[in-house]
Amino acid sequence: MGPRGPRPHRARRRHRLLRDPRGRRGIPGRSRRGNGPHTPTALTSHGTALVAQTGSSRFGPLSCSAPAPTMTELDALQSDLQALVGTKISGRYRIDALIGVGGMGAVFRARHLGLERDVAIKVLHPELTKDTEISARFDREARSASRLDHPNCLQVTDSGTIDESGGAKFLVMQLLEGTELTDRLGKPLPPLTAIEYMLQILRGLEHAHEQGVVHRDLKPENVFVTTDHEGKEVLKIVDFGIAKIVSGAESNDTMTQMGIVFGTPQYMSPEQATGMDIDARTDLYSAGIIMYEMLAGRPPFEADDPVALVRMQVTQEPPPLPDTVPEGLRAFVARLLAKQRDDRFSSAREAREALEALRTEISLAEGVPVANLPAGSVAIPIAAASPKSAARPLAAGAAAMAGLGFLAWALLARPSGAESHERNASAAAAGDYLDEDTPLLVLDDADGPSSERLAEIDKRLLAKDVDGAEKLLKPLLDRFPEDPQLLWRQGKWLAMQRRRGAQALASYGDAIERDPTLLDDKDFYAELMDLMKRRGLEEEAINLALRKMGKHAHAFLLEQVNRKKKALSYADRHRILDELRTDPANEPLIDVKLNVALDLWQAKDSLAPCRNYAAALDYIEAHPDPYFLNALQKAPLPEPSEESKADADDAAICETLAARRDALIAAIEASQATTNGTGSEDGAQTAEARNDEEGGAGASATGKTSSKRRKSKRSGGKPAKCKKFGAALIHPECR
Repeated sequence: MGPRGPRPHRARRRHRLLRDPRGRRGIPGRSRRGNGPHTPTALTSHGTALVAQTGSSRFGPLSCSAPAPTMTELDALQSDLQALVGTKISGRYRIDALIGVGGMGAVFRARHLGLERDVAIKVLHPELTKDTEISARFDREARSASRLDHPNCLQVTDSGTIDESGGAKFLVMQLLEGTELTDRLGKPLPPLTAIEYMLQILRGLEHAHEQGVVHRDLKPENVFVTTDHEGKEVLKIVDFGIAKIVSGAESNDTMTQMGIVFGTPQYMSPEQATGMDIDARTDLYSAGIIMYEMLAGRPPFEADDPVALVRMQVTQEPPPLPDTVPEGLRAFVARLLAKQRDDRFSSAREAREALEALRTEISLAEGVPVANLPAGSVAIPIAAASPKSAARPLAAGAAAMAGLGFLAWALLARPSGAESHERNASAAAAGDYLDEDTPLLVLDDADGPSSERLAEIDKRLLAKDVDGAEKLLKPLLDRFPEDPQLLWRQGKWLAMQRRRGAQALASYGDAIERDPTLLDDKDFYAELMDLMKRRGLEEEAINLALRKMGKHAHAFLLEQVNRKKKALSYADRHRILDELRTDPANEPLIDVKLNVALDLWQAKDSLAPCRNYAAALDYIEAHPDPYFLNALQKAPLPEPSEESKADADDAAICETLAARRDALIAAIEASQATTNGTGSEDGAQTAEARNDEEGGAGASATGKTSSKRRKSKRSGGKPAKCKKFGAALIHPECR
């Protein structure tokens, strides 16, 4: 049965929410006490009042965040935020519905009008926005979260300020449908299901850690279970970086110096609980708690008192996992939960590689063909139809079972990339049981698929045999999920299917990440460029170009930043300009005048509107040109941002903009009058054409059409003198 769409009355259940005014997380029938074990808590030895998330209160010898807003306060806030529904923000997002409200902010369903795509918009409470430290930190974290681009991480695509709500900050994210991982817990999961879930979590952490982002509050409520187009479960880690708003990300941060510890006691690492400096391994400990809970049906440490939970994390060893959990898997969880972080895996990558090897061994032992367990999907062990059918895989895989415990312990005790003799022997011993795809496990090279396999896949792709290519690709990707050649072919396979272009781009990006030299391959590059120019993939293509392609993307980026129709946003244009200017050879290829004119139109949507508008005026003062006249006359002056109001220098800049703009308009018009007075009709026509061209670009930035362009179209592009009454009688060229 395919995935079903969300029902309107279950919208709260199907989206990752902040708590609603009654303290729930938007899941019918579920609520948590304000300071329960799942509630994020901001602790400080100095009693500093900080807002973490809804539901915090003071407890024990340590003091934590200020009490959560009361129901009355939340109701009032909800009423204020409800007024945003039906409005547009940043000129491109229409707010359609308020999904949930909490002590930290609110979440809205919105529509990206340009891309015609539904998104989720998280808004920081206006009161928190007024706190300069929290506001600045929100901006930094927005930029940090926007670097995450992985199937197992929630994607943040935009950020800004909402003028309609008192300057509140907002983040734009993917809109997800599904449930929290919490809803799958409460009883033990089959080991292979738990492994598949954890592999996806580790892949997401691996990507985030490579981008310098540590989650610090990983827990089942921050893991969202959704489905892809084929109905396969995909786990996404959410709320990356939001916890850092109160915990601090820099070693010299004021809050860090005050001894703040932020996290959820039930999933908090020992070093996090004691206020030590933390690194990516704190997320691995939290992942270990989640893995334990999936296998045991309950977390390792339980108590009503958060202080008691923190003490357990620091001093107590977790109870043994059930005997039904394979020994190697128990050892894996024990290493994740080591009290000393040096005793854990050194990285999410190392943990993932060890768990993938364990999955192979456990699959063989339980009679589940590894070829049927594609990376990133959940495969549950198939129940034996009869004692006879159950005995066959056990007998055929006896060597695998005999070596399982030893191999698992060996993997946990040595570098994760090592290949073991026992593993090869196990796979070979089970060969007579597994299906015809199983020889992929023993016939391919140890570090990747053979050239024969790749050639066969290419043959299927060339013939547009989507099903045949999939049958060959999936078993290989199960064994070699990071092989760049396979990721390339997966991208080609995805690109052949409708509405999978974004996934195809992601696969090409993964291939580049593993092997950057692919960009020098003419076939790879040509295929990628064709895909990046597909309609509807602009946002994904630009992100891929900026994050992973370097100079190879400069030609594509020049096309994007110089286009006069459907101009990019201020933020995207300047991201591109910053990249292009890393190579001086690009400077003469950039249409500087067009981009300066667009800056006048779009500065109001940027993070520093007055400064950016002033920078455009600086350029025009140094290079006065009639080209800019239309934008100077029609582009709206930006309003001071909240940061500008708090900064005396910024405030002064805002106050001078109108006078500077008017002076430039007067100077350029005077220059035009002088030129026209000398009889230079051609010069006047050239100036008019430039204004018309720039006006069209500005119109694409604002969604409006220049009246001058409309008149020009009606006149058929004839000279200005032909527009006068009776011109056709006087000038033959006007007839």
